[in-house]
Amino acid sequence: MQQPDSSGARGATGRDPDAGPVPGTGTDARLGHVLLSSMKDEGPYALEFVAHHRAMGFDRLFIASNDCSDGTDLLLDALDRGGAITHYRNDLSPDDIPQHAAYAGMRQRFGLDRADWLMVLDADEFLSVTVGQGRVQDMTAQAQDGDDIIMLSAKTFGTTPDPDWYPGLVTEQFQRRLALGHRANCPVKTIARGIDRFGVIHNHSVNIYRGTEPLTVLRSDGSRFQIPPGIRLWRYLRNIPPDQIRHGFAHYNHYAIKSMASFALRQERQLGTDPAGKDNDRHTLGYFDNIARARVADGDFVTRHGAALRAEMARLLTLPGVAEAQAEAERRYAARIAALG
Repeated sequence: MQQPDSSGARGATGRDPDAGPVPGTGTDARLGHVLLSSMKDEGPYALEFVAHHRAMGFDRLFIASNDCSDGTDLLLDALDRGGAITHYRNDLSPDDIPQHAAYAGMRQRFGLDRADWLMVLDADEFLSVTVGQGRVQDMTAQAQDGDDIIMLSAKTFGTTPDPDWYPGLVTEQFQRRLALGHRANCPVKTIARGIDRFGVIHNHSVNIYRGTEPLTVLRSDGSRFQIPPGIRLWRYLRNIPPDQIRHGFAHYNHYAIKSMASFALRQERQLGTDPAGKDNDRHTLGYFDNIARARVADGDFVTRHGAALRAEMARLLTLPGVAEAQAEAERRYAARIAALG
């Protein structure tokens, strides 16, 4: 079956339209551990995100691009052609919420209900597993047969005294975080199984549970709680009180602001959870200042995952077109920062 072209039609991928079916899309094929992401103008950062999560053992990465102007989509095209990811060009209607449309489109197009475990992370979020070999499989191995969802807390990282943007690995440049109990660490991310039981996939968790039995959620400290059927899952799986933050066998690092120059560009970009055209009223200077107070030195991520990340990134850069696309994304990003004055 011939695949759609990459001209922007909903469901199109960056793959050569004559290359045949996308691998792993047969009706019976399992997808293993699946990671979803939805990106807009993340050009300099997307490659590091892909390299890390491939190194962590995710079997498939599905990444949507949304009306990119900085070459993110071209980089994702090259990674798709090289077999590193599957790129989905998310063609938006005026009232669409970009992230929600992307997850729904990828779910339908690629049969994501066949995932053994499925997680959603943004481009500034990096999973860190602290048991076993530090792979995603070591995290899900902590789940018992009756566990449906694993819930992870954040470690939120701040900035440096230098306001400028520099190419390079985000995870190496920014190694000062907020205290573990800070309110910025209240948002949670989840990885779930049995995806066909849920009506939608959102950026923090699956939602609209269709089952009749309670869901069991495993926290990263090994404790568990249940969510009764009929309850809106976001009440439990979106933000938690500070006294419930846990950092045990896994968490995710959130590089929420990076440099001041990068944050200035972030302010110009709309939120992925808002319809197109809505002003970004979240990423204010107050938001930046709150996270910029991070003072706790924390290099655990680089110590634990840095070598594998760098090795996989070096390998990806050898794929046809990837190094060129990365260089072009960095060039465009630098030009946009310079234009801010």
